[in-house]
Amino acid sequence: MLKALIVDDEYNNRENLSFMLQHDCSGITIAGMAENGLQARDWLANNQADVIFLDISMPMETGFEMLEKLPAHHFRIIFVTAHDEYALQAIKASAVDYLLKPVNITELQQAVEKLKQTILNEQYVSQNQQLVHNLVKNFVPGQPPAKIALPQLGSISFVDVNEIISLQADSNYTIIHKRDMQKTVVTKTLKDFEDILDASQFVRIHKSHIVNVKYIVNYSTADGGTVKMEDGNTWTVSRRQLDTLLQKLKQHNILFFK
Repeated sequence: MLKALIVDDEYNNRENLSFMLQHDCSGITIAGMAENGLQARDWLANNQADVIFLDISMPMETGFEMLEKLPAHHFRIIFVTAHDEYALQAIKASAVDYLLKPVNITELQQAVEKLKQTILNEQYVSQNQQLVHNLVKNFVPGQPPAKIALPQLGSISFVDVNEIISLQADSNYTIIHKRDMQKTVVTKTLKDFEDILDASQFVRIHKSHIVNVKYIVNYSTADGGTVKMEDGNTWTVSRRQLDTLLQKLKQHNILFFK
């Protein structure tokens, strides 16, 4: 039986999540509840948990700040967050587990089942801890993520978004083209990255391509519209996305005529 700690500053949120875990999820029990990070740390000093359902936006200190103050640990974290644009971007960029408020029962059950299937997998647990550490270390309130995590078989790559030139769709995979001329294939869709990356810097120019505006070296109206990137790749611009691209070029004081 997995032991869970619920950390949320709102009483109703704690009680609702506790009720759903006890009545709608099997194999998990509520070991404790806390209304802020200090209470949670005091509880963890004398008790054990397999998983913490952790609210992000709390008074005195955020969920991220609470984790920064904890010593090395082996429990799993499932973040529970409202629609905070930047926090959600950071969570998705770090590829960690999360639930959106109000918590959906089906999504909660899926999260618990995933937890049960992976809790004894030391490699997965270690990888998850690296992802959480990267999130806590790099999150800056009010700013988009500076790095994204790319979990791969047996390893994780942390990529600086400024090193990404473009992203190319390949079925349910995405090919990431980087400044060092290396390519990384990830089991995420282009839409996943569209939700993660800073919209002021990255623009979707086609159903198959997202580009980093700062690395466009040429825009041509030939053949319906194309952009040439710093690494030599040339991508087609769809008619639907042309106005968006031109707007981004103007915002970055970049204009090409040909």
